[in-house]
Amino acid sequence: MALPAGSRFGWLRLDPFVRATVVRTQLLGPAQSLCWNHCMNSKSVVWILAFSCASLSRAAVVPPSECKLADAPNQSHLHAFAPLAIDPQLIQLGHANEVVADEFIIQFAPHVIASLELFNLGGDGRTGLEDIDALCATHGVSKFRSLFSATTPKALAGVPLPDLSGFTVITIDLNQTSLDAAMRAFSNDASVIHVEPIGMHPIYATSNDTNFAMQWHLNQTSDKDIDAPEAWDIQNGDPSKIVAVLDTGVRYYHRDLGGADASSTNPTATAGNIWINTAEKNGTAGVDDDSNGFVDDWVGYDFVSAAIATCYTGEDCTTADNDPRDFNGHGTHCAGIVGALNNNGYAVASPAGGYGNGTLVATGDGCGVMCLRVGHSALSGASEVGYVRMDYCASALQYAANNGARIATCSWGSSNSGGIAAACDYFIAAGGLIFKAAGNSNNSTADYMCARTDVYSVAATDSSDVRASFSSYGTWVDIAAPGVSINSTYHNHAVPASDYVASMSGTSMATPLVAGIAANLWSQFPTWTRAQVWDRLRTTAESIDALNPSFAGQLGSGRVNLHRALTNTTGGGGGGGTFTGKVLVSVLGTPTLGAAGAVADEDIALYDGGTSTWSIYFDGSDVGLTSFAIDALAVLPSGELLISVDIDGTLAGITGGPSGTSIDDSDILKFTPTTLGADTAGTWSFYFDGSDVGLTTSNEDVDALSILPSGAIGISTLGAATVTGLLGIEDEDIFGFTPTTLGAVTAGAWSYYFDGSDVGLSTNANEDIDAFYSPTTGAMSFSTLGAFSVTGLSGLDEDAFKFTATTTGTATAGTFSSYFTGTTLSIPTTANINALHVLQ
Repeated sequence: MALPAGSRFGWLRLDPFVRATVVRTQLLGPAQSLCWNHCMNSKSVVWILAFSCASLSRAAVVPPSECKLADAPNQSHLHAFAPLAIDPQLIQLGHANEVVADEFIIQFAPHVIASLELFNLGGDGRTGLEDIDALCATHGVSKFRSLFSATTPKALAGVPLPDLSGFTVITIDLNQTSLDAAMRAFSNDASVIHVEPIGMHPIYATSNDTNFAMQWHLNQTSDKDIDAPEAWDIQNGDPSKIVAVLDTGVRYYHRDLGGADASSTNPTATAGNIWINTAEKNGTAGVDDDSNGFVDDWVGYDFVSAAIATCYTGEDCTTADNDPRDFNGHGTHCAGIVGALNNNGYAVASPAGGYGNGTLVATGDGCGVMCLRVGHSALSGASEVGYVRMDYCASALQYAANNGARIATCSWGSSNSGGIAAACDYFIAAGGLIFKAAGNSNNSTADYMCARTDVYSVAATDSSDVRASFSSYGTWVDIAAPGVSINSTYHNHAVPASDYVASMSGTSMATPLVAGIAANLWSQFPTWTRAQVWDRLRTTAESIDALNPSFAGQLGSGRVNLHRALTNTTGGGGGGGTFTGKVLVSVLGTPTLGAAGAVADEDIALYDGGTSTWSIYFDGSDVGLTSFAIDALAVLPSGELLISVDIDGTLAGITGGPSGTSIDDSDILKFTPTTLGADTAGTWSFYFDGSDVGLTTSNEDVDALSILPSGAIGISTLGAATVTGLLGIEDEDIFGFTPTTLGAVTAGAWSYYFDGSDVGLSTNANEDIDAFYSPTTGAMSFSTLGAFSVTGLSGLDEDAFKFTATTTGTATAGTFSSYFTGTTLSIPTTANINALHVLQ
């Protein structure tokens, strides 16, 4: 069954007009001519335009000069880039044909991992554990494969990384069992703590008309661009800043990526801006010279070990290996957007591509492009379609983190499957930024990774700063970037010997553009953390809401701008100025908050500073909280909400608690949403039992909470508190709980995080911290129960303020500043902010 005309999914827009199918530009060697081939109709009438690539000026991009016509290559294969025939059920995860049919993920419990290692878990489908081997026999398990590498690089020694050691891919025999039956059986075994399927996500490759012969997204006269020439006068990128491109592979020997000496006949001469693992390139063949768990991975890695759905003729779909070369073309396009060599007189430019001398050179000085292959072209009906698999993506994220990449660009759909959640946690814990395509579905539905608050979703705009017609949108979008008619490097598998440039559109293109900008910014400020880089990108983006009134507040903080990020040009904020972020609040007093209307104390409201608008984020009355007030809240990276309420009571439907549906004000509850907003729905589960760990008196009500940068649960209580190991806790303090177990039986250790009395907050009731958020160590946003006053700053209970610490813990020190004044956000003086969480 074919998708209807105009359908959009995954990386690239599907053009509703089949006849306007392709644009490709072949690079014709030393002459440096670019030849645009535009298939104008179904009869394949071809118009050829040609121009020469002049060296790029830092001050401006010079329009190309005209040159003679050139012959078009045979491109009959490009019919595969028309709208594709594919089962529409693939759109929703959960249908059997969007998950791998004969493989799934299990996570072994820590107590059995050592035993598995003794029996050399691997190829024969046996573990040496009687109960597991019995299941293997029943379900025809033929092999196991570790999802993640067991090695941790020295550079990450001491970093608190998630434990990935138990994640395993199992292959079953569908003649003996079904996927559902096998997953259910393994999930019931005591040796297994988690089971999940492996999602397959299709991609579509199509090219747009050549409406913009130059790279308008870098520079154009209307200035609706990223101001790249101005930025290049400040910073061009640094090879130590590495961007991992997780995609269909990369034509790493494309001369605008791999340098002048690289070619299809001499790929090992690759250099340029491509990340090279020198230990392996200069090492011994067949040996893991750098002990990273991968042999001969000199230019990245190909994680594809089996065909996803089917394998397109000519594709590599069999064995994971050390050659991540592209066939589909999409990955090469994304790689060029990140880090094509600049000012080399060849092909295209990029935000982090360094700056050459005007001629083709072998080596580059821009940010490194790490080539990681996680998908391939498949055959669907008579058409070519690309797929990625979540387990391949998960393995690649760990590889990227372990081998020095601190930025990952992900231009594909996702689901919470295949170990991707653990891999995202790992990459972020290693200090990395993940940028994720918002999608091309022209709707407000977020996929799994986009719904996470620690993965940054990118929408697409056109050359007028208007939302691209295909781009997904929503309050979950974090930032926007140009994504229409973007010219970049390309691999054409019908003419594999030649370098190409293609013009493509999609959030696929917008995402690597933001990744490249982040790499340039991090090059300028090499000691910054991921949070600092993201904060600068977010706060310096140009507001485009006025140009998109129907999507105001749904395109993130604005269209990214490299020059503004480097120079810290913002539109205000802080110090009582214009608030431009997004913040969730729960308020006492049932105030009327703009379009959100009357907000009850069991609700959570969202304020979007980009549009100065309020909306309902969570309606507590829809899910059983009518008799409670929300005292504290936090949003997990998964999008789940942690909530504590003001009184003891019962909550219908909650599971996992020590006393059925009974809850009290020292507990923390977890809400897993299926929908949010004015019609909230989802499920409740028990997360934290305060009475298990010393919170037993009325003063020890959980009054504010945030997940701290260490992963501990940060808590402030209603009054003075006493817990094991800590003395003298007051209501202006914050202390952290590091759990060993959570749920009905909670256990762990307490530590000091913030001593309010050290920095001027008194023990009187007014300066009780009743709302806070701490995204990075020492950076906190607060609101208090009543009026507060510290050196140089004062405010009321509807206001919020920032604290930037120089030291934390029992000797807290630092400085205060205003975060926002409640009345400027239309919060009345009769209201009190009772909980908050910052989204941007």
